[in-house]
Amino acid sequence: MNWGNLLTKVYFSSPRSIQKIALNLYGYWQARQRFGGEFKKVLEELEESQWWAPSELEELQNELLRKMIKHAYENVPYYRRVFNERGLKPADIKTKEDLPKLPFLTREIINEHFDELVARNFPRKEMVLHHTSGTTGQRLKGFYLPKKLRWTINYAHLYRFYRWAGFDVGERRVTIAGRFFTNRPPYWMINWAEKQLLLSTHHLSARTVDVYIERIRKFSPQAIQGHPSAIAYLARRLEELDITIPVKAVLTTGEQLYPDQREIIERRFQCKVFDAWGHGESAGMAAECEKHMGYHIASEYGIIEIIERKELSNELSDGVGEIVATSLHNYAMPFIRYRTGDLGSLAGYNCPCGRGLPLLSKIIGRIDEIITTPEGKVVLPVAFRTSFAKLDFLEEYQFVQEKANEYRMFIVDNGRIGMKEQSKIMEILHYYLGTSANLHLELVTEIPKTPGAKQKLIVNRYRSWVT
Repeated sequence: MNWGNLLTKVYFSSPRSIQKIALNLYGYWQARQRFGGEFKKVLEELEESQWWAPSELEELQNELLRKMIKHAYENVPYYRRVFNERGLKPADIKTKEDLPKLPFLTREIINEHFDELVARNFPRKEMVLHHTSGTTGQRLKGFYLPKKLRWTINYAHLYRFYRWAGFDVGERRVTIAGRFFTNRPPYWMINWAEKQLLLSTHHLSARTVDVYIERIRKFSPQAIQGHPSAIAYLARRLEELDITIPVKAVLTTGEQLYPDQREIIERRFQCKVFDAWGHGESAGMAAECEKHMGYHIASEYGIIEIIERKELSNELSDGVGEIVATSLHNYAMPFIRYRTGDLGSLAGYNCPCGRGLPLLSKIIGRIDEIITTPEGKVVLPVAFRTSFAKLDFLEEYQFVQEKANEYRMFIVDNGRIGMKEQSKIMEILHYYLGTSANLHLELVTEIPKTPGAKQKLIVNRYRSWVT
């Protein structure tokens, strides 16, 4: 019997009063996992180490890397085999510059060699099986994280980022993301353990947006946290109503944040947006500080490499490549040189904030969101987004490449999309894709979200070039 599925069915069939009790019991347990134990100690250490010199942080990284490599070789069958096949020993990986001696780790490899990747000496009771939404590319069937990484280390790093935005543990926040905690209205609940108003992105629509806004105003949060597409949706409605909801900061993650989204969010919530990058596999993290000069890499958390993708070399500039991450803390299932599928570039400058943490100058989305023309030329998602943002009549859309020469654009019908407007959209699409592209525009009532309640603006179902 699958107890998880049974408890889920019981929860969603229960009265709202019972759901509130269940959610808050879980919330109190979750808060203890996040903020109990060594959380304060680890956070204090991170507050200190962020001001170290870059050379000191690199020395720390190399020390942690050597420990991880030795552990992987001695206790993880997959890595023992990889080392032996290449005639390598742990002593051959002394610094992060030696990492290219090892192959990349991919989702396909993890799924195929799952059991071989689990450390034989790590206590099962100290690890948790984790899943991601798997919205792009091949989905991971799961992976193990040490409990300390899952809770203490992750949330200490997260709240160091949040402190850069002026937000701290115990302050009131609204979270609007992929949580599915109710199947009937009202689509909100309060997690009192963290003073957190939970809003379901799954149910955010024209029918519910005004209720969401009213709940946020009554809650009087210090910060708004969640997916940028959902927060921008709220901001657009605030603009239509000509009202603002001032908060300390908006904290975005989980999706690509586009300039037009940042602009309207900052205008309507009267604060700065602090964007962060990370992934469920917990191998790398980065976030904006108060200077907004890029994304500070959490050097104490993982090692970031930027790897050139040859098939994109003619289209990408400024050192943009795929982000490859190595976890310095996952002793349960080591992720060494993990291909994240995200694109970014390392900055060639230091941040004026004075922190020694290195910078990603930009993060430009996922590899499998890139579109190709019928002739095979690459078009980045930001190109479409920048042009479409200039069309004030275009509010919600999704552009899909279905085949090498077949494209479809779904547009939410807001009553303002006539033949003239469709012609302007087609003009932009033909500009990027060429006149030979077979284009279809389709007016719809809503754009479906991913299982993780994310809004994907660009979808490549063809993806023949993605390797």
